[in-house]
Amino acid sequence: MIRFRINHSLLDHARAVLSQRKRLYWLIGGAGAGKTLICDILSKELGLPVYDMDAHIYGDYHSRFTTRHPVNQAWAAAPNSLGWLLSMSWDEFNQFNRAALPEYLDLLAEDLDSPKYARGVLMDGGVCHPALLAQVMPPAQIVCLSAPALSSEHIWQADGERGEMKTFIHQLPQPEEMWRKFLAFDALITATILQESRASGIPICARGAVETAETFALRVRQALGIP
Repeated sequence: MIRFRINHSLLDHARAVLSQRKRLYWLIGGAGAGKTLICDILSKELGLPVYDMDAHIYGDYHSRFTTRHPVNQAWAAAPNSLGWLLSMSWDEFNQFNRAALPEYLDLLAEDLDSPKYARGVLMDGGVCHPALLAQVMPPAQIVCLSAPALSSEHIWQADGERGEMKTFIHQLPQPEEMWRKFLAFDALITATILQESRASGIPICARGAVETAETFALRVRQALGIP
């Protein structure tokens, strides 16, 4: 079994930075919960920039991983990073996500020094373990979005970038097995996010089936205590 360890010194470093940011608001939740849409609406309303955590995790962070980030160095160095992750058991994959988060937060703390974020920032996703995030910033500045009517299969077979995931997975050996495993992992990630949010005192906002994005955004804003 592959074992990944949480670096608590990186958590301490992230806490020293993130806990001081009174206008740092983080929207978390499973795939398809509406994080990006609601961040865009709130960004226009509040005049705050959006920091797309997933875009950084799968983008520029890869060139910034050092020996401070051994978990993500191993991921980035894999010949096929997606295949490497899907070769794991759920326990291994879940442990990887827990250990990777402090390393992401370490890089985020560097980025928050930019004048761009001096007035505040809306964080879009990138968190599978809210319990760890709640250790470095106030849970009142985090909200978990939920789309209870949508299954993982429905979400990932949609058009656009999410729909491309199946194409990537079908390039792996045993593609149908890997696709089923990916959907199972995705459902477990969403369940973990919801469970840890409840346990950590992070408010959960579930979007109603006929609720408009604007109404949902207002409820999210109220859950964050933003006037």
